[in-house]
Amino acid sequence: MNKKQSDFLTQTAQRLHLSVDERSGTLFGEQGGLKMILMPSTVNRDYAALVFSLTRGGQEPDAAEMKTFAKGNKLVVNCVVRRNRVEFVLKATFGSVKKIDRLEQAAQEIIAFLRSRGYQSCCQGCGQAVEAEACVMAGVPSLLCDSCYRQLGANQEQQEAAKKPENAVAGTVGALLGSILGVGCIVLLGQLGYVAALSGIVMAVCALKGYELLGGKLSTKGIVIGCVLMLVMTYVGYRLDWAITVAQYFEASLLDAYQAIPYLIDEEVIEGGAYMGSLLELYLFMLIGAVPTIMGSVKGRKLAKVTYRMQPQQAVGSTPEL
Repeated sequence: MNKKQSDFLTQTAQRLHLSVDERSGTLFGEQGGLKMILMPSTVNRDYAALVFSLTRGGQEPDAAEMKTFAKGNKLVVNCVVRRNRVEFVLKATFGSVKKIDRLEQAAQEIIAFLRSRGYQSCCQGCGQAVEAEACVMAGVPSLLCDSCYRQLGANQEQQEAAKKPENAVAGTVGALLGSILGVGCIVLLGQLGYVAALSGIVMAVCALKGYELLGGKLSTKGIVIGCVLMLVMTYVGYRLDWAITVAQYFEASLLDAYQAIPYLIDEEVIEGGAYMGSLLELYLFMLIGAVPTIMGSVKGRKLAKVTYRMQPQQAVGSTPEL
């Protein structure tokens, strides 16, 4: 966690009277008798979200009522209701110190609304109005009672043990199929005369996701295989794009044109500097697409195995009555 993130969490905790969970980078606590978690939104991670687990008269929250409130509140972008779990997506960036005032105001208005409608906290697992604590379950910040925490944790361990091993052969086939889609994108956009930025990103995402889809997971081995295929197929796609243009110009076959590219560069029919410059640019955009995909996969693998109870690492002030 860098200093900017740490400062945001610390200052937000002080203002909203919450505790910081440094492992997940979220805040949790209780206001107005309602347990809540403040975290990046699962819908759009650029926004902050307030997460509750709610019940009223033993029933799940009224989704239409929640969405109507969200639509009429200028500080709320959206509201997502999944059984008892309610996520208010706020019109404020998670991690921005400048938006703490807006987060505080949004929290006050949301809690006032929920209390006026008679909602109370519950366990998002069983839906019972029992004591629920903030925890991370398989990487997801949640509000669970002790019984559900133990049961879901045990289920997760069983699922991890029952997972099929990675299939590198099938994953390689998936990466190859994905890279072929990337080649198609390179050729199509190249022939249309567009900048190849998008095609580089498509190549990276399709190759890596293709491996993950057929291989079962994107491991370090899968990342290496995917990257090798991306490098090779990006070159193939780029050269094929040029070959189509050459074949049309000289009225030659596509195979002859493809094989003639190095010769045409040597003879300066094709300017070598421009050819290599565009290829390197394509590789750069491929890298731009690959890095977030790889980082997301690695982070997802780590978080999928993480289950723990959030512990107050800093308690600031008393809980305000709203």
